[in-house]
Amino acid sequence: MKPIFFLLISFIIVQSAFANDVALLDHKNIPHGQSPQGTYYSSCWGWVSPEGVEYAILGTYTGTSIYSTENNVLEEIQFVPGPTAGYAYREFKTYKNYLYIVSEGGSGVQIVDLSQLPDTAILIKNFNFTQGNKDILRSHTVTLADGYLYLNGSAHWSPGGMVIFSLLIDPTTPQYVGQYQPEYIHDSFVRNDTIYAAAIYSNGGLYIANAANKANPSLIKKITYSGSGTHHAWATIDGKYALTTDEIGTVNNMKVWDINNLGSGPPYTPAAQFRANSVDLTHNVHGRGHYAFLSHYAAGARVVDMHTPTSPVEVGFYDTDPNSTSGYEGCWAVYPYFFSGRWVASDMQSGLYLMSFSGMEPRIRPTLLQPSSGDSLGTSAIRFDWTRSTDPDHDPHWYELHIQGPGVSMNWNVNDTTTTLSDFTGFQYGEQYIWSVNVVDEFTSVRCQDYSTFIYNGATVGVKEPTPIPEEVSLSQNYPNPFNPSTSIKFSLKKESDISLRVFNLMGDELSSLIEGKQPQGAYEMHWDASQYPSGIYYYRLRVGNSVETKKMVLMR
Repeated sequence: MKPIFFLLISFIIVQSAFANDVALLDHKNIPHGQSPQGTYYSSCWGWVSPEGVEYAILGTYTGTSIYSTENNVLEEIQFVPGPTAGYAYREFKTYKNYLYIVSEGGSGVQIVDLSQLPDTAILIKNFNFTQGNKDILRSHTVTLADGYLYLNGSAHWSPGGMVIFSLLIDPTTPQYVGQYQPEYIHDSFVRNDTIYAAAIYSNGGLYIANAANKANPSLIKKITYSGSGTHHAWATIDGKYALTTDEIGTVNNMKVWDINNLGSGPPYTPAAQFRANSVDLTHNVHGRGHYAFLSHYAAGARVVDMHTPTSPVEVGFYDTDPNSTSGYEGCWAVYPYFFSGRWVASDMQSGLYLMSFSGMEPRIRPTLLQPSSGDSLGTSAIRFDWTRSTDPDHDPHWYELHIQGPGVSMNWNVNDTTTTLSDFTGFQYGEQYIWSVNVVDEFTSVRCQDYSTFIYNGATVGVKEPTPIPEEVSLSQNYPNPFNPSTSIKFSLKKESDISLRVFNLMGDELSSLIEGKQPQGAYEMHWDASQYPSGIYYYRLRVGNSVETKKMVLMR
C-alpha cells in the first residue's frame, strides 16, 4: 500500500502546482522602522527605465526603498527618507523618470528623479500646494494618468476628494488645474479621461466621472450597493466593466460591474464577485491585459482570469504570509506592469516579493525594419515598420513613433507595427531625421532596440529651404569615435560668424550647448564629457546662421 499512497500524494502535489501559475522568484525583508501598529511596510510600485531596466519600489515606515530586480534577485540599492507620523503609509506612482510619493506624514508629495538609477535616486522636493486654508500636505493615495496627478483623500482639503495637477509642462513643478470633491475618495483609477473613484465611507460606492475638463470633472454615474466599503477601483481595458474591492463594510470581496447594464438600482447588483475564501479581506486590484492582480491581505497575492469578466476565475496565487489568518495584515499591494511580465507584491509584515505569472509573457523591445537607415525619402508618403513587442490582444499596449530633426519634433501613437507619414510640414530638404519607437502602456514606456535615420528629399513645406554649411566653415568628425567617456569636436571658421554647437540624444533632446554666439575667425576644439549618460548614439549639430550640419557619435562603455 505504501507505493500506492506515495503515488497518490505525488499526483496531488503535481496537480496543485500545475493549477497555480504563479512562482516566487525572490523575497527580501529589509525593514526601516516599525509603525506603532506593528507594521513594517505599506504599498509597492515599480519603474521601468527607457532601456527596459526594472526597479521595484517599496514603502517602509521611515521612507521608500528602491530595489534592483536584475537576474530575478531583489537588491535594495537606494533609500529615500520620508515622514513617519501616524501610520506613515506610502503610496506611489511614476511619470517619465519621476516618482511621486504620498503619505499622511505631513510632507506633501515627494518628487524623486529616478533617471540616475542604479547609482542614485534624487529627492528633488517636497511639493505642497495651498488654496486658502487648504493644502495637500497629507494625501492617502495618488493616481497618475496621461500626465496628470490626482491626489486622493487629502486630509486638509475638505471633504478629501481628488485634487488634480498637470505634469505636462514641468514634472517637477505640478500645476494645479482642478478638483473633484463629491465626498472622501480613498483611491481612484483614471483612463481615457474617465475617473473611477472609490468612496469608502457611509454612503460610498463607486463614482464614475468625466474628466475631460480637469478643472471641473462631472459625474457620469454613481454605483451604490448594500454593505459597501469601496476601497479601490479599476476598469477592464475595453471600459465595459469596472472592478472594485471592499476593505471595510460587510461585503469584503472584488466586484465586477457591467457599467452599461447596471439594472434599475440603486442599490446595484454586481455582475460577478470574487473572494479567495470566506474569511480574508480584499485590498487593491490592478489589471493588466485580461487578468486582475489582487492584494488580498492574509490570502496574499492573487491572479484572476478576466477573459470573461462575468465569470472571474483564479489562476494563480502566492501567499506572502501563510501564518496570517484574517484581518488587516498581509499583502498590501501589487505591481504587475514590468516589461518582462514579472510582478511584485508587498506584505506589511514580511517585505517585498518578486514573482512570475505564466499567463503574462515578456515583451520584446522592437527592431526597426523600414525605412533603412540613410534612405533618401519624401517624394511620396513614408511607411514606417517595426517588429511586434508582444500579442496586443493578450497584453494590450501601443507604440509611440518619434521623429526628430531640423524643423521637426513629432510623435504619435500607433496601435499596429506600421504607420504612414504623408504630411511633411517643417521638414527641410537634404536634412537627416532620426526615427525610433517606444512600447507604451499606462505606466511604462520602453525604447526600441535601435534607431534609424532617413534623408528628406521632398519639397520643403512651411519653412525656408536651408542653405548648406558655407565653404568657409569646416566641421570634423569627433575623435575618438566611439568614445568613453569624453570626446573632442573640431571645427574652423574662416570669418566671424554667429554659431552654436549643441549635443542631442537620439530622441532629439538637447543635452549640452558647447559654444554659442558670435565667434571670431579661427580653429576651435570643444570637448564633451558624457560621464552621466548611458552607452548609445548621440548627435552634435553645428549651426552657422541659418545653416546646419549634424554628425553622429557613439558612446561605448
